[in-house]
Amino acid sequence: MAVSTLKRMTSYAAMASDAYRLRSTDEAHVRDQVRSHLITRMGKMRGLPQKLGQMLSISERCHKDESADQYAVLQEQAEPLSLEVVRPVMESAWGCKLEEVLSDISPDAHAASLGQVHKATTREGMEVAVKVQYPGIHDAVVADLKMLGWLSIPVGNLRRGFDLASYRETILEDLEKELDYRQEASRQNALGSWAKENPFLIVPEVIDRLSTGNVLVTAWQEGEHWNEVRKSWSKPQRRSLANGMLQFFLDGLLVNQMMQADWHPGNFRFRRHGDQAQLLLYDFGCLVEPSNDERLALTRLIRATVDRSESPWPLLLKLGFNREYLEPLADKLPALCRVMFEPFCCEHPYNMSDWRLGERVSDILGTDRWNFRIAGPAKLIFLLRAFHGLSYYLEGLEIPIFWQRAFKPCLSKLSPQLDSLQLPPADTPACDFGTLARHLKMRVSENGRTKVELTQYASAIDRLEHLLDENVKQRIEEQGIDLKKIVSQVRRGGYAPTAVFNLVDGAKQVEVWLE
Repeated sequence: MAVSTLKRMTSYAAMASDAYRLRSTDEAHVRDQVRSHLITRMGKMRGLPQKLGQMLSISERCHKDESADQYAVLQEQAEPLSLEVVRPVMESAWGCKLEEVLSDISPDAHAASLGQVHKATTREGMEVAVKVQYPGIHDAVVADLKMLGWLSIPVGNLRRGFDLASYRETILEDLEKELDYRQEASRQNALGSWAKENPFLIVPEVIDRLSTGNVLVTAWQEGEHWNEVRKSWSKPQRRSLANGMLQFFLDGLLVNQMMQADWHPGNFRFRRHGDQAQLLLYDFGCLVEPSNDERLALTRLIRATVDRSESPWPLLLKLGFNREYLEPLADKLPALCRVMFEPFCCEHPYNMSDWRLGERVSDILGTDRWNFRIAGPAKLIFLLRAFHGLSYYLEGLEIPIFWQRAFKPCLSKLSPQLDSLQLPPADTPACDFGTLARHLKMRVSENGRTKVELTQYASAIDRLEHLLDENVKQRIEEQGIDLKKIVSQVRRGGYAPTAVFNLVDGAKQVEVWLE
């Protein structure tokens, strides 16, 4: 696949045109048609465009966007190259004819963004997966990075204030590692050592003698596809998988400082033994590897949000957020963290369908949402990519799980180091969790006498409509009280203590407030 930069630029121009049409039309059938053209281009270009589509398939599904299913074809249905095209890559890597290493190799392949995988059998009779890099893909990736501005168009155009040089450098550094299969083999071996101590994880063994810079050979391992999990697994099996995936994510990120960043379904398979689930991992090219300070700052930020123990401001700075862009929204940070880390704050299993993260964050930040996005460091994109992936699977499993319980072992292991972490000075206006309401209060009285008074966590305000009985909701509607608007205003006010609404219906009165 010899890559012509001019040809790739032409493809980007066509992709940019499709993306512009996609964002500028309100007609559903036109959007579907244009999106289909855009996705086809992404798949044919491989490299970063295909990776972008894979990320969109999970990100859009997390935000309940119907386009997720269209982008999903880029996860596992991209068209592979023929065996004869990639045969020279393998023979050059091994320094001999293919038949001297393999007794059999399937002409069919699973195509990914940077390479494709063939099932094969070695001369010794071992079934293996042979991952071979596309010819010319390195040059294609370099061309992609030069046109990163165009590449960002389908997801909102990163050129709006973003430091594209930092993003380009961050992505290039990651892709240099991903394009070197020796580094991937080393990472896979490291995670394989972890898996030996964790019965939930399965990591295929690397065949080191056959693995090179552009060919990676591992033991063949099979499992069930994500679609099969959602379709046929029992509730106890799905609960085991949900708990295992959350613990895997937290342990990897916060304790082992190594977490798979690319969570699209092509990289995961699943197994079950009775009610117990196992996760089979493929593809270790893209990992999140936080520094010691970064993992401690993130752990401490989650702890601070749960306990309301300290300001999030210096912790976000320690994570690499830009002071200049973050300071204008400092007063919104406690509410923002409370929503972003809400599953950790709940002292019971958390239902992912209650989160509605995008909607609530948008209300809290309002016109400051671009400030917050720009303030975040470029390297955060890999952590967000992994977190979107985790959210996608947990929501798809439809099983509430106890995040706080999963977090506590990580907190315990890191506790001795957390308080010794050196932080930037908190030289900003008041920014602490004391500004947040703790409880949502509801009182029903009649003729001045209290009949019922209820207290819930303040976060229940986001489910206010579901907490009221039908008669009260009917009276609210008759009096022109807009509950959705009220809740949105509470978010914009940073979930501060406030009167929510007061309904008077003859001798009966319903009061709702945050305190």
